[in-house]
Amino acid sequence: MALLKRINERIPKRAVLGVLMFLACMFSYVIRTNLSIVIVAMVNATAKKGRKGPFCSDLLSNSTKTVIPDIDERYTWSQQVQGAILSSYFVGPLLSSVPSGMLAEKFGGARVAGYATLIPALLNLLMPVAARWHYSVVIILRFLMGFSGSAVYPALHAMIARWAPPTEKGMFVWTMQGGPFGAFVTFTLCSLIISSLGWHAAYYITSGLMLVFWLFWVWLAYDTPDVHPTITEEEKTYIKEQIGTSVSKQKMALPIVAMATSPPFLVLLWAHFANMWGIYFLSTNGPKYTLEILGLDMKSGGFLTGLPYIARLGAGALFAAAGDAIRKRNVLSVLWIRKSFMIFSHVGPGVALLIMTYVECNAIAAMSMMILALALNGAACQTSLQNHQDLAPNFAGSLYGIMNVFGSIPGFVIPAVVGALTNHHNGVEEWRWMFWISAIVFFSATVLFWILGSASIQPWNDYNKNVTANIGDEEKKINETNGKEVALQSDEEENERL
Repeated sequence: MALLKRINERIPKRAVLGVLMFLACMFSYVIRTNLSIVIVAMVNATAKKGRKGPFCSDLLSNSTKTVIPDIDERYTWSQQVQGAILSSYFVGPLLSSVPSGMLAEKFGGARVAGYATLIPALLNLLMPVAARWHYSVVIILRFLMGFSGSAVYPALHAMIARWAPPTEKGMFVWTMQGGPFGAFVTFTLCSLIISSLGWHAAYYITSGLMLVFWLFWVWLAYDTPDVHPTITEEEKTYIKEQIGTSVSKQKMALPIVAMATSPPFLVLLWAHFANMWGIYFLSTNGPKYTLEILGLDMKSGGFLTGLPYIARLGAGALFAAAGDAIRKRNVLSVLWIRKSFMIFSHVGPGVALLIMTYVECNAIAAMSMMILALALNGAACQTSLQNHQDLAPNFAGSLYGIMNVFGSIPGFVIPAVVGALTNHHNGVEEWRWMFWISAIVFFSATVLFWILGSASIQPWNDYNKNVTANIGDEEKKINETNGKEVALQSDEEENERL
């Protein structure tokens, strides 16, 4: 412990916070995605009547069937029940994202993120017992995990506004790309655990790892440099001078009307919606496309399934570093950094999706485009994932909470659209419509951001300060008027006395 304390005192606290934020996002995704893998071992496999093979059936000659050991009990949950269980997590963020951002600004992002890690970890431990009781209890648990766990991202954005100098914001936002890495870790780790220890152990081990991380978070994470007990005065001064006065230390009320009528924020909402649309489409339906259309066996290839997420993580680091370097050297204005990187984060994935469907049964080309789409989307750490910090750092947590609500909508919309398009015939032509819809969503977000987007601090960032100033001016005028009236009355009384 003494050695860890000495190391902690020597390492810049910004670096420590960056690592902690990366891990917080990683474990947030572990909780979000672990059920999608573990549920395969929780239920009895049932054959579909009249099931047809994958569209590209000529690719099936070397396919193998994944065998999952029956170490723990299995349940006879229908596909509808499984769908309800899997989707229940995503109801939570719709209700809690905005309040969690406001709580982070009022009580501190470190505290909110800590609870958003602790509570889901404890609930995750109860999953085997809940499944034994009834699937409805599992649905309730998953909803509560989503409700509490979704607070991680708004809380971290509130902390970024108070810790990250402008030239380092890209790398700070990149640390929040621990989510894709978390999906990769979840798939590989849970598969190994299930194969050797059973699906019960998958829940226990993932929760155990989260609880260990939570202890480190409580020990090392602080809301601001001012309250950090071991930060050097040099680092504290540097952070405060770089951030300047854009972030207020006072707790401020959310300017809802001003935000709702702000074109830069509205186009940012659509840009974030488009970003999450692409991520949800590729993470939830990309494997479905490769299984049912291309005929690949994704379950037997953990590396192949996780490769697009690793590509997004690595490319995101490069885009983050490039954007910060451009900003530090004043090569481009902040606005033009945001606009130019939209070509990578939104236009590039849209083009890759279209190519993916037009290569049809060429599995290698299709998978390459899937990897390329997520890799290019890593540039979002310089566009839709950071722009709210430009607009109103005082409300960074609340803004991302609102963005997270809109970003959760594709989780419900996409499965419904895919189901409607592929209900009668599940082929490349039907899927192509979905790829075109996704590409249009990406392209439209780019066009709107180029027209109405901004990287300047908006007037409503200091809305409360302006209101206070106006009230102060009005009070001053009233006092001056009252003073004059009192003086006049005193003169009249004096004249009458004389």
